[in-house]
Amino acid sequence: MANRIICIGRQFGSGGHEIAVKTANQLGIKVYERELIRLACEYGELSEKAMSAADEKATNPYLFQTVHEGNYHVLRGRPTSEVLFALQSHEIRRLAKREECVFVGRCADFVLREQDVRLLRVFISAPEEHRVARKMEQERLSHNQAVQLVRKIDKQRKKYYESYTGQVWGAPQFHDLCLDTSRFSIPECVELIVTKFLTL
Repeated sequence: MANRIICIGRQFGSGGHEIAVKTANQLGIKVYERELIRLACEYGELSEKAMSAADEKATNPYLFQTVHEGNYHVLRGRPTSEVLFALQSHEIRRLAKREECVFVGRCADFVLREQDVRLLRVFISAPEEHRVARKMEQERLSHNQAVQLVRKIDKQRKKYYESYTGQVWGAPQFHDLCLDTSRFSIPECVELIVTKFLTL
């Protein structure tokens, strides 16, 4: 039987990372987030340090670096962000065939849309003021610093997702669960996801 896979998209500051980790822990499965950079670079024999700045970023058509290193898996001469997306997508598909797990971001819901998996697509959000307050507390930022950071990362994630998928980032029709962490606590979100996962 096909593996059950959770893909979590998230607005910055909404608690998506924490929810992913706690969900995976409760289910006894792995969560893949930044580790996908390492796995992608190993697959392409590229420097993780050189590639990490392109993670979850769309290509700037006016200012970008191209990749000329790596092995035959690498789309040489292409922008760094496109190369990383292709390598990460390969790793997402490979892992999804091998094990049940949680993917955070990286357009995993789109990458796996035609694969032989039982997919649970989740989007975690919250009103901006809630996310700003959370980041102020977590990172000891001023209100203005937190607002700028939240808006910057959200803009990056939206552009990244929409440029590679052609879908609207966070749109309900592309998800099975949309959870607002200003309405549901982190533990409640975890329980909702776990319950849904177990019925897949």
